[in-house]
Amino acid sequence: MREGTTGGSRVFDVGWRVLVVAVVYSLLFLASGLGSGGRPSVQRVGLGLVTGAGFALVLLPLARRLPYRMRTRVIALLVPLYWIYNLSNLVEAYFISSFPHALLIIGAVFLIVPALIVSWLIAWLFPAQEQLRNGPGIWELLGRRPLLSWAWRALLAGLLFTVFLELFGLAWGPLISRYYHDPAYIAQAHIANPPAPAAVTWAEEYARGVVFALALLPVLAVVRGRGWPAILGVAAYVALLDAALEAWLPMLGSTFPLGFRLGEGLDLTSDALARGIFVAALLALPAVASRRPTSP
Repeated sequence: MREGTTGGSRVFDVGWRVLVVAVVYSLLFLASGLGSGGRPSVQRVGLGLVTGAGFALVLLPLARRLPYRMRTRVIALLVPLYWIYNLSNLVEAYFISSFPHALLIIGAVFLIVPALIVSWLIAWLFPAQEQLRNGPGIWELLGRRPLLSWAWRALLAGLLFTVFLELFGLAWGPLISRYYHDPAYIAQAHIANPPAPAAVTWAEEYARGVVFALALLPVLAVVRGRGWPAILGVAAYVALLDAALEAWLPMLGSTFPLGFRLGEGLDLTSDALARGIFVAALLALPAVASRRPTSP
């Protein structure tokens, strides 16, 4: 992306790139629907466009801070996108739904393809800011905190995620609990009967919380800072990623009742805000100046 452009030119420059990602994802979305027996429709095209544009917009700040080779950039974008939007939900479904486990595993393999294509597109269309292109590598930045320190911070973050997820579930329960007792919803959502034991559910949520923290390592390497403004910036960006990719973009394409989608979206947004705060407080790295090229 060119530097030094005017405000209007910059908006247009970003806009057409976002549109490219949206169109490509919409085509992938339509193709996946055809593969599963669905039919193209205006609604499905619109949903694909909005979702693809959402991916581009929430990952744009990360892409603009990744001054690395293409492969590294793609992986750094793919890991949070694929985990938060796809794989985390499939892991949860493995324990709480009645879907065959083999089908969920096949879905996990299949869904990495559009995530990979979108990540490559965003990495290509949104290059790093000029002043960041000589910055240190991701592993060098992450290596400035000892492995043991990363470990206890990620484990503690996972525990806090689990506790607050349960608390927010109770808080928003009045909006959505009736759906979990509705036979029509239970059948539509393929909720397992009997439900998984509480110990299994807590362990699954804890493990997902730890992996969520680890999936954000590329974000934490380049969106960093320990001062209050920077901490708030990290928290806000992590919350935005989580709320967009786990809550509102999936809810757009859901066929569940509107009341459930709103309640679930608010519940997951509360989770996202808490995760943003915990990730920023526990895992954010101190700011570091970009490396400047040395004179010969």
